[in-house]
Formats: sequence, structure tokens, C-alpha cells
Amino acid sequence: MKKSSFWTFVFSLFPGAGHMYLGLMKKGASLMLLFCLTIALSGFLNLSFLLILLPVIWFYSFFDAMNLRNVPYEERMAREDHFLFDMDGLLNKDWKVVLKRRHLLVGIICIFFGAWILFQNIVGPYLYQLSEIMPWLYHLINSLPTILVATAIILLGIYLVTGGKKKYTVHEQDDQDYVEYGGDDHDTK
Repeated sequence: MKKSSFWTFVFSLFPGAGHMYLGLMKKGASLMLLFCLTIALSGFLNLSFLLILLPVIWFYSFFDAMNLRNVPYEERMAREDHFLFDMDGLLNKDWKVVLKRRHLLVGIICIFFGAWILFQNIVGPYLYQLSEIMPWLYHLINSLPTILVATAIILLGIYLVTGGKKKYTVHEQDDQDYVEYGGDDHDTK
């Protein structure tokens, strides 16, 4: 079934919707999620530099959908519809196994977001009054998600640079690199 050029154009104005209109639901949903998640993260974490990704995502989505419109329907449907970031592999895994392996990380993320939601709903209404009394404290509290994420990134970097390697003494390292020559298996005469 041939899709309308006009409707492809209209739907392509929002990232992912054009792909969905053309029948590529997984690719369209992942583009839409990526676009919206970039906006949400840049706002929530106060990382405005992430907004530079929005035009890239938008233009990619728009031109990809417009180019796919010109591909014959049979060929377009023969292509495998896939998520942008191999979410098929992630979703096909047993979620209990993933949670067991990454339980600490998932737990920390849940605690962080839960505490932040409670903080915003309980303490948030009183923050405006605090801004008039102590503006520096208001700014510090308002920047808390950004500070925590930046600290976590720095700590991860430090761990990867120093703690991620097993430390050897010079003697142990030499022993691991040494491989004894066993000789040839052939008898040469």
C-alpha cells in the first residue's frame, strides 16, 4: 500500500511519527522516545547542552522518513523493523536476571528518583520562600540533580582510571606475561 507524500511529510514533522505512519513502529517509537527523553533529561538535570542533540534527532528522523517514503512498499515491509538501540535484545532477556546483575544500580536510581519526587512535592512549595531569604541555598537545592549526576560521572571516571584495573607488583606482572616454550611437536632429524 502506497503511503501519501503529504501525510508522510506532516507526520515526519514530529520525530518518529513519520516512521510509524510508514509502518516502522519500533524505529518510530524509539526515535520519539529519544527525542522526548532528551528534552526531559535536559530539563530535569538542568543540562541545557543536551538540547544540541534535538536538531540532530529531528533532521535524522525527518529525512529518514521522507527517504523511506520513496522505497517501494514491499521492500520497506521486507526490511526488519528494529529499535535504534537494540532494545530487542534487552527486552528478550529475562528481566529478573538483569535486575539481579544490576540490582545495586537499579536500586540507587530508584532511591534517587523517589527521594527527588518526595522532595519536590513536600519541600518544593516552600523553596520559593527560601529563595527570598537565602538565594544561594535555593540555587544549591534547585541544582541538586545536576550536582549528583556530575558527581556520579566524576566518581565513575575516577574508578575507571584507577580502581578498574587490578594492581600487580612488578614480579607478578612479569610472571603473567611469561610463557614457557614447550618445543616443537615434530621430531626433526
